[in-house]
Amino acid sequence: MRVYILFVVGLVLAGCATPTIDANVTAFHTPELSQIRGKSVAIHADPPSRETSLEFLNYRPRIAAKLQHVGFVVVEDAADPDYIARVSYGVEGSESYSSVTPSPTFGFGYFGGGPVYYGGAINRSYNTRTWVDYNRYIALDIIEGETANRDSPTRIYEGRAQSSGRCPTVAGVFDEMLDALFRDFPGANGKTVFVSVPWDGSCE
Repeated sequence: MRVYILFVVGLVLAGCATPTIDANVTAFHTPELSQIRGKSVAIHADPPSRETSLEFLNYRPRIAAKLQHVGFVVVEDAADPDYIARVSYGVEGSESYSSVTPSPTFGFGYFGGGPVYYGGAINRSYNTRTWVDYNRYIALDIIEGETANRDSPTRIYEGRAQSSGRCPTVAGVFDEMLDALFRDFPGANGKTVFVSVPWDGSCE
């Protein structure tokens, strides 16, 4: 009986677990990043062909809010902003997985009006699960505005958040991955950290 109760409690706790987006965040930055408070920044898509896409236009205000929070002044259509934030995102392939787990059936009887566990597994069946995990990413480069048209513009920040999960697009996890990228901004220089962000479990 005790084994049965513990089994049911385990299932209930597993079902109540809060889903998360788990991201690996890597950042590189220069000392100039400590002097960006009050400096202007323009946000652009990378590649530029995404500049007018509805998806990027949907993400842009969210990126702007993060940049403003860390000290930038976000500007639009400025001829010579101090900095330019180039943002790219997408899905870099997928991985297929499968697992086989035994599912034993236990014996119970009713004695004195209540269930009583009376033995080991009567038989054993096997459950096979298959799923696909998609590798999603958001990348952010902040460059000096006056060098934007050079072949090798001067960067003061490079950040990347990568996560794997069953959402096949960035759209369903964009906010969470952006939160991960900006947590403790600019982050540890030259290191990759693991960040877990609560998620509503929706891929929409």
